[in-house]
Amino acid sequence: MQLAASLKPLILRGSLDEAFSLWSIAPPTDPEFATAARLVVPAFISAGRAAEVSHVLETAAASNPNLVWLIQLQVQVATALGDQPGRLRHLRHAFELQPGTPGPYAALTADLVSADMADSADAVAQEHAAHVCFAMQRLTTWQAPPKTELAVDPQSVRTRRLFLDLLERAVSNWIYGDAANVMGKLIPFDPDRRRLGKDIPEHGHTMIGLERLRHLRTMVEEVLERGVPGDLVEAGVWRGGACILMAGVLEAWSDDHRRVVAADTFAGLPPPDPRYPKDALTTFNFHLREELSIGAAQVRSNFERYGLWGPRVVLLEGLFCNTLPQYPYGPIAVLRMDGDLYSSTMDTLVHLYDRVSPGGIVISDDYGVVIDARRAVLDFRAQRGITSEMLRVDKDAVFWRKPG
Repeated sequence: MQLAASLKPLILRGSLDEAFSLWSIAPPTDPEFATAARLVVPAFISAGRAAEVSHVLETAAASNPNLVWLIQLQVQVATALGDQPGRLRHLRHAFELQPGTPGPYAALTADLVSADMADSADAVAQEHAAHVCFAMQRLTTWQAPPKTELAVDPQSVRTRRLFLDLLERAVSNWIYGDAANVMGKLIPFDPDRRRLGKDIPEHGHTMIGLERLRHLRTMVEEVLERGVPGDLVEAGVWRGGACILMAGVLEAWSDDHRRVVAADTFAGLPPPDPRYPKDALTTFNFHLREELSIGAAQVRSNFERYGLWGPRVVLLEGLFCNTLPQYPYGPIAVLRMDGDLYSSTMDTLVHLYDRVSPGGIVISDDYGVVIDARRAVLDFRAQRGITSEMLRVDKDAVFWRKPG
């Protein structure tokens, strides 16, 4: 709190020039920059010196334009300066980062109406309504079906169940309880976080947690039971654990016809894609995180450790915008999306959704926690007029069944 602590007495005694000099030379990367900005900006607006503050905030925005607190201050400054175009620009940015929250939406629509931009206000209202209607807390939670023993050969059913239960615990490394990687720092195993998929295992082969693994397994078993044709596809596989589980389900069910297709760059996440303006709205720098980059050779090795590598497993390597338009296989029974970005999610839906068989399953792993993925899902569903009910798996993932 050194920067903020130094600024507070200067502001209280009215030494604004000294306060501004101290704050303006602080790098925007300083952890206290936001706290200091909240101290300085109201004082300078009150003193009629909003233009000076606006200059520093614009400098900060050059390093990271998608900071919500920064945009809120930019709105305050533009309002104080009487800069209505600037206020509208910043309000639109705030809404785009948080389209489901009432504050930015209400202020933006009011400004659009006053600027005689009714069509734009309608589009904003529709997007806001979609994010409110399909917010995680408003979705029905999926309930796992009760376990039942089939009359025919119940022993083989129990053996299959035991194998798949063990496989779930193995790919998540629940068994050994390894440490979790948090921005390069290892912290001790937390069973609740591992169950909910809220950590990055040091050695485990998936980070989606036991609850989403159980849902994925159940969905694969469902399409097998109902005879929904098609392969099992994951777009964004990391170390391959979810695909390993799907391959294990096929093995346990003696299904020799379906593929498991693991699509990934196998080189980490790409930077925002200029083809999609909404990609630039991300507040996550996934492309800078080295722990998300797992090579194809390592993923293949992980399959081999379980004895599940074989002709049925395909690694589809490359950017989704390059590989998925030429997707070389047939129908899809389960499509699981875990690409995080707007562009990755939208490319997956645009190029693979039509291949999903009637009755097939579409899963978005990131919907609840990464707004970029949620935006892409809602935009695609709106563009295609998809009304199938979305169900919540947990606080992160959703899914729907394709009609038919």
